[in-house]
Amino acid sequence: MDERPVGGKAAESPERIPTGALLTYAFTTLPISLVNLPINIVLPSYYVQNTATSLAQIGAVSFVARAFDAAADPLVGYFSDRLDTRWGRRKPWVLAGSLVCAGAILFLFSPPRTATIVYYTLACFAFYVGYALFDVPNKAWGSEMSRHYLERSRIATFLTVASVLGALGFWLALILQVPFTHSTEINPEVFRAIAWCDAFALPVVALLALYAVPRGEFVGSGTPSLRDLVRAVRSNRLLWRFCTIVGFLQLGNGISSSVFYIFVTGYLRLGRQFAFFMLAYFAVQVSTLPVWFKLLRRFGKHRPGAASWILSAVLPTTLFFIRPGPGALWPALGLTIVMAAIAGGGQVVPIAMLGDIVDYDLLKTGVNRAGNYFAIQNVLFKLCMGAGLGIGLPLVAAFGYARGVPVVGQVKLGLMIAYVILPGVLQLVAAAVAWRFPLDARRHEIVRRRIAQRARRTGRDAAAGSLAVTGPSS
Repeated sequence: MDERPVGGKAAESPERIPTGALLTYAFTTLPISLVNLPINIVLPSYYVQNTATSLAQIGAVSFVARAFDAAADPLVGYFSDRLDTRWGRRKPWVLAGSLVCAGAILFLFSPPRTATIVYYTLACFAFYVGYALFDVPNKAWGSEMSRHYLERSRIATFLTVASVLGALGFWLALILQVPFTHSTEINPEVFRAIAWCDAFALPVVALLALYAVPRGEFVGSGTPSLRDLVRAVRSNRLLWRFCTIVGFLQLGNGISSSVFYIFVTGYLRLGRQFAFFMLAYFAVQVSTLPVWFKLLRRFGKHRPGAASWILSAVLPTTLFFIRPGPGALWPALGLTIVMAAIAGGGQVVPIAMLGDIVDYDLLKTGVNRAGNYFAIQNVLFKLCMGAGLGIGLPLVAAFGYARGVPVVGQVKLGLMIAYVILPGVLQLVAAAVAWRFPLDARRHEIVRRRIAQRARRTGRDAAAGSLAVTGPSS
């Protein structure tokens, strides 16, 4: 199989999106990314410590809210594929989601000390409603801005950079407070400041994107029934292969994420440096993403992604040789930096690959299901991540871990299985499936050209012959 990019002008993507427009589009995700990770790993503990809620209540509500979030994605994807407006099919959803999220974040990150579980439930569900309205249409929008193989990689790279910068911003805020509080710990003032900045930025960036970013080209029909969608999904072998890759990856990520804090604080005994580890990770990751984009241009998408997952599976085994305690700081930080540099490719590739699979389905059926397909990815991501979180903690508990118990012997083995071995095996399986993914640059170019030829024949859009990106006012 020829893995080289398609030669000639087609491979260079003549419909290159202006950098300014692409930056504006990508930065719609930055405010969401700033709060997304803290909502999952910081906010539950913060509520238990600072409000009239309990850990059991927070855990139950968080689980139900994530299940609701996963269930809402397919509905949003289905309707954003069907409902057209003067601004296109995706932009109004992104703006509406930004407004809902902005209001929810203000309440979610600024709870009074008397806040009960009712307060947390309402704020949490409001956020996930807004997030569902925003996330799926935003990703589908990006896939429709260009149907060129390489330009899709460029879009996905910009999107990932903005997401990582958002995650970086939260940990940077904790470190910037050190001169004033002499600590990197969460406090109500920092949370409140982050909430107000984020709530302001979300709708502002969305409005800028609404007017400054091309809405893309919606080729094909968006009106078939739900039964047609089920039939198309069942017959799309590329989608199932993609779901296998993403499923194994996210299951592994969920398992390792659930015990990451325990590993750093309980085993390595580097709790005071935790925020610095996170800051280093995201800073290095975002700085190496341009390098990954060049690799994707040279070698295609799936094989650089597979290489990233193989290295991410193998390198953590060096943790077996790092002795815990103060002396572990520099070896562990060095490994964190290397892992961050490797992880970027694995993040960019799935976003870029799924847009190509949407085109494959469009060629087969004549229907544009970008919203539905990105919703399927989101549901899979959340279910597998949730399953991983449900596996990791019980696994280390089964090996004898509990608060205050030394992480040695059997307890250490359980932690290593959950943080290193099991996620590594799952990543290797994903890499094996991805390595021979059949939709490479050459084959996608054939798909793209046939879609353009069919659009010209049907006369749906005179501009569809070149698949040029439409202007924001069109």
